[in-house]
Amino acid sequence: MAELELRPEIEVVDVGGRVVRIVDGHRLSAGDVVGHDLPNRGIEIVVEPDGYRARWVRGAFSLPAFAKLFAGGAAGGALFRLLGLPGAVLGTIIAIGVARGTRPVRAADVDDPAVHVQEQGPDLVLRSSSLAALVLAIMQVIGADGPVTVSPAAAAEGGPDGVRLDDVGGLEDVVAQFRDVAVSFRHPEVMARWGATRPQGILLYGPPGTGKTMLAQALANEIGGDLREIRTPEILDKWVGNSEKNIQKIFTEARGLRRPTVLLFDEFDSIITYTGAAFDAAGQMINAVAGIFKQEMNTLIEANPNVIVVATTNFPDRVDASLVRSGRFDLKLAVPLPGPAARAQILTKQIRALIARHERPGFRMFAEDVDTDALAAAATGLTGADLKEALRRAQLDKAMGEARSGRTSGPITQSELLAALAKMRG
Repeated sequence: MAELELRPEIEVVDVGGRVVRIVDGHRLSAGDVVGHDLPNRGIEIVVEPDGYRARWVRGAFSLPAFAKLFAGGAAGGALFRLLGLPGAVLGTIIAIGVARGTRPVRAADVDDPAVHVQEQGPDLVLRSSSLAALVLAIMQVIGADGPVTVSPAAAAEGGPDGVRLDDVGGLEDVVAQFRDVAVSFRHPEVMARWGATRPQGILLYGPPGTGKTMLAQALANEIGGDLREIRTPEILDKWVGNSEKNIQKIFTEARGLRRPTVLLFDEFDSIITYTGAAFDAAGQMINAVAGIFKQEMNTLIEANPNVIVVATTNFPDRVDASLVRSGRFDLKLAVPLPGPAARAQILTKQIRALIARHERPGFRMFAEDVDTDALAAAATGLTGADLKEALRRAQLDKAMGEARSGRTSGPITQSELLAALAKMRG
């Protein structure tokens, strides 16, 4: 694998001590939401046909972020009790105090002629044909010192919640169908004109660690919506009648959602199943839950086109065919173990993401001899999750070696990655 293919294109802009690192800027296209590590989460940057737009929601306030200022846990609870206030009331008081104490920022405060600034109610909207100029202007108005990293995949590098379909390696056919679903969400007017109905359910099946849950997360981000994950304890209850009430409540809430939402039933076979003839209370409860699920799925898309259901399972043979028939789950997609080419693609994406996030001038994470084709050939039988874990172990070994010795470690080499993969294979 050529070195150039592994290393993302990084542009570093330094103006007056403020640094912006733009990763793979050439991959940006109109409609993309640009990920960034700016400290103010009330800012979103998007790509427009003629440049970039950022909206600063100045009225936004995050109580969880403020709570991080406290010791948390028992200390936070003690503070609430000390003040004699319920958490919601305390949060309101804090929010008012922060809002009153925030430095007022006006459009005139941005002095870069390359950035157009407009007041829109309480919000500040900034536009520029230069991403670097736009980010530097944002840093100016919020008082951030930097450095700041922005890229199409920056959110994904921070955790799984921000993963996009571009970050999924080795599943071209599945990803292509997910892209079509995302397009149908983004163009409801076209769907309505033709009387077309997108899939209301997607069943993903295959071995553990092949990326089924990640695909659901990526779909939620592609449609600009939320992921609502349903777990077994939310539904199954030992008390008679409670499980049926729980599944009914989940779908009632889903029908009221106004944002695009992926309703994920992970490990579907352990949550919703069907026993056929039921001779005991447990069997009757399982059948009742399955019956409610089928009824709700029959009309969910008509009741709320903002919601799509994704179910994942490692054991498709355990899922009753009536639960996942067409009309309920219109797409049934196998997510297999990756082959050699797919493993190389997964490794390339994972390594590029690590380089983009962690490498800085003077610090190199991976050596020039890293060859993802050779690594993939040595990783037969491993899943995408296994490959990610092998990289994590290689990173940890380097960090621990440096921490113990006090001497700077060199970059991760091909031989060290091969050793990490060998350990994963046992």
